Amino acid sequence: MYGHSPDRLHAPDGLSRRQLLSSFAAVASGTVLATAGCGQPAYALEAAAVPHTVAPDASPRFRAVAERLLAAMAEHQVPGAALGILADGREEHAVFGVASLATKAPVTADTRFQIGSLTKTYTGTAVMRLIDLGKLDLYAPVRNYLPDLRLMNEDVAARLTVWNLLTHTGGWWADDIVDTGSGDDAIARFVMKRLATYPQVSPLGAFFSYNNIGFMLLGRLIEIVTGQSYRVAVQQLVLDPLGQAESTFTPAEVERHPHSVGHASSPKGTEVVTPLNLPRNVDPAGGLWSTTRDQLRYARFHLGDGTSPDGTRLLPPHTVGLMRSPQVPVPGSPLAMGLPWFVEDLPGLQLAMHGGDMFGQHTAFMFAPGRGFALVLLTNAEPAGGLAELAVTNEAAQQYLGLGLEAGRVGFMAALTVPDGTPTLTVPSDLTQYAGRYSVPDTTVILRAGGGGLLATVEQTLVPEQILSSIAPTPVHDVPVSFIATDLGHLGQGVLPFVRKPNGDIGWIEIGLRLVPRIGPVQ
Repeated sequence: MYGHSPDRLHAPDGLSRRQLLSSFAAVASGTVLATAGCGQPAYALEAAAVPHTVAPDASPRFRAVAERLLAAMAEHQVPGAALGILADGREEHAVFGVASLATKAPVTADTRFQIGSLTKTYTGTAVMRLIDLGKLDLYAPVRNYLPDLRLMNEDVAARLTVWNLLTHTGGWWADDIVDTGSGDDAIARFVMKRLATYPQVSPLGAFFSYNNIGFMLLGRLIEIVTGQSYRVAVQQLVLDPLGQAESTFTPAEVERHPHSVGHASSPKGTEVVTPLNLPRNVDPAGGLWSTTRDQLRYARFHLGDGTSPDGTRLLPPHTVGLMRSPQVPVPGSPLAMGLPWFVEDLPGLQLAMHGGDMFGQHTAFMFAPGRGFALVLLTNAEPAGGLAELAVTNEAAQQYLGLGLEAGRVGFMAALTVPDGTPTLTVPSDLTQYAGRYSVPDTTVILRAGGGGLLATVEQTLVPEQILSSIAPTPVHDVPVSFIATDLGHLGQGVLPFVRKPNGDIGWIEIGLRLVPRIGPVQ
């Protein structure tokens, strides 16, 4: 089911760099996500026409968030969504729209959505349990557990630690999605077959750079120290103790229940994308399917003191806190990377969060440990689901957290996008410091001076065996780059941070949380 046809140019990659590229292109080219300037969209709705299950006795603040979501779904043409909010000990849930444009099946409370990279926090929770049990050490070299670990850079392979993997500081290119089979050995085969083929793009431990493959390697460590497959281990370490009976990695189990399919924006409008599932080796980075009910069960655990619903201690309280303790800054954003929650610290308020994007589905998960508040939003559209997230987190921050104007700048997508009307700086006098070719194996960004400013072109390359989505992002060609701060640009609505080397030269740009190294001048 995982073909490799040349037209598949949009790789599913967790917190998707390419999803952001698609958003940049849509805004920069003046297209509306639903129509792409090509006549009638494939899917059209108005907020009043979206079916939903908001309860008659829903709290006024939940209803306000739900109404904001309905408006965003109509504006950005999101076919379906599920929303869950926990506040003051009360859970409220509602579902909206359809699970598939092909079948028009409605989203129900039982509909599973693919939660993508939120799965990484499950992998992280399992790792922290194994650390507490003495089977792993946070700061130990990975080779203590996997002596034959091979990376392209031998020095990195020798010094890489569990902490580096949890904090995305491994520094190699990490967006290769390939299929190494559906058996229990899928992750082991991936680590053996592919890991040594990825170039190092930044020094080990020097910078945060989002690393899907690092979490696949963590999945392999879980297998080694437990003697079980990743799926069985995480089931026993996390899912079963938390009572998450509606969460699964198994495609056959997903298909036995109502489930959502992914959708993406294309020149024809909003369309179903394929394939439906990720290969098994990607499970630790993004393979879990779930519901809002199970996600709020998960939120209650991370808001708590480390005990399961039946009172069994799974983690010490200090370890639960450590998971959301800032470890390294995320360039160009107010976020820091925890272990492995993203963390945003505001005056008197800490938010922990993670998102996920896989095959046209987008997840938002956010909680405030000091407030007993949690929000999960599951949507079946990309990049439109991210735009719906912006609206939902903005309204929720006002309704539940008492934030005012700053509410529009909290949450994961808000940290990666630039609001309309953001003041821009005068064009830097020395654009040559930013111009150049920036490249990783599947993407090259060309920045050149022209028209009194900096222009960006993105070229994409098909990597052998890479599994790709059926809908490609909109091309980016000579799109103007604006600056909102020194070394902080934006392309459309997406932030474009520049990261400097120790000598002061620009060494990287960051796209979708990934560092892309500068490899030379514009040719």
